[in-house]
Amino acid sequence: MTESCTPATPEPRATNPAELNNLRAAHADELSSRTRATSIPTDSCSLYGDEALGGTAGRTTAWLALEHVGQWGRDVLDGSALGEELSEALGEAVSQAGLKFLLIRQTGRAGRVLHGAPDASGNPTHRVLYALCTPGEEKLYSFSVSTPEQLLDLPLGNPQELIQVTGAELIDSPAILVCAHSKRDRCCALRGRPIAAHLADILPGNAVWECSHTGGHRFAPVGIMLPTGYTYGRLSEPSALAAYLSLASRAIPSLHGLRGRSTDTPVEQAAEVAVRLELEKKGEEVTSGGLVSRETSVAEALSTLLEAGIEPPAETIEHPTLEAALTSHTDGRTWVTFFEQVALEPRPNSCGKGPVEAFSRKLLALHQI
Repeated sequence: MTESCTPATPEPRATNPAELNNLRAAHADELSSRTRATSIPTDSCSLYGDEALGGTAGRTTAWLALEHVGQWGRDVLDGSALGEELSEALGEAVSQAGLKFLLIRQTGRAGRVLHGAPDASGNPTHRVLYALCTPGEEKLYSFSVSTPEQLLDLPLGNPQELIQVTGAELIDSPAILVCAHSKRDRCCALRGRPIAAHLADILPGNAVWECSHTGGHRFAPVGIMLPTGYTYGRLSEPSALAAYLSLASRAIPSLHGLRGRSTDTPVEQAAEVAVRLELEKKGEEVTSGGLVSRETSVAEALSTLLEAGIEPPAETIEHPTLEAALTSHTDGRTWVTFFEQVALEPRPNSCGKGPVEAFSRKLLALHQI
């Protein structure tokens, strides 16, 4: 079975606002115990647990993470961390290269110093992680720069040239990045930092990094697995460790807290999670490259079912607004999934902000053809 870790108590679930508020308050102490945080305020955005995780991962096919030991600011490229001029130029450069840019640091006291290879004068340098996440071609590299400004002189949009110019080292084990961006949202700091510290006590050096905002503070603690781009939310200490070890040792994504893969659309992410959960019930595991999902029209999905001699489920007829995907296994099996968006109680996307409309992606039907 896929490695997974069940929390001491279930994530909060509720059917009405009053019950949800009670569960958030009651759940705060248990969550703080699991993550070793001192206090989780009951109005924290991450204590809403009724939104499905599948389909919520941020999207990118490549990541560039720069080690930075100073302050990060609210946005890593707002000028607070790297200065306005460099931030503007770097923001344009990574955007043109199609990269997701993050700041990273080691946990605890180690996060106060740089960990790049010393330069010719013996001075410390910034470690840089460069991840290519295209399924089947995933690679994680590491190189160093003496200053963040040196990134502007690199061919960021040309992977082969970038690797050659920097002498980047191919890393044969994954890295896990845990969001601990307190300036962006308090939940990431209160709940993310203890998870990262716990992992750093167990895993090899440079396998664990605190990182800046990745998207989805409401799912804190949040982790990104590089180079696959698999994204996790509502992590506990054991589930975060399971997520790392399962991919590192067997190339199989753990399912507890899985939000999806950054290379996929939200519907494709949700479809992969749904199929993996269905296979897990049957005792079957699939490697990270074993499934490929493709978002499609409802019409094509229904046609695919009919061609396979399967009567379309009634749910797909009764709901005029649906989402659909086809998920293929390397052995030739295919699954058709249908989803609908279900409205949830309004809630803040970040701590301290006012409530906004929210929805959850609900699986309506899943058929193997």
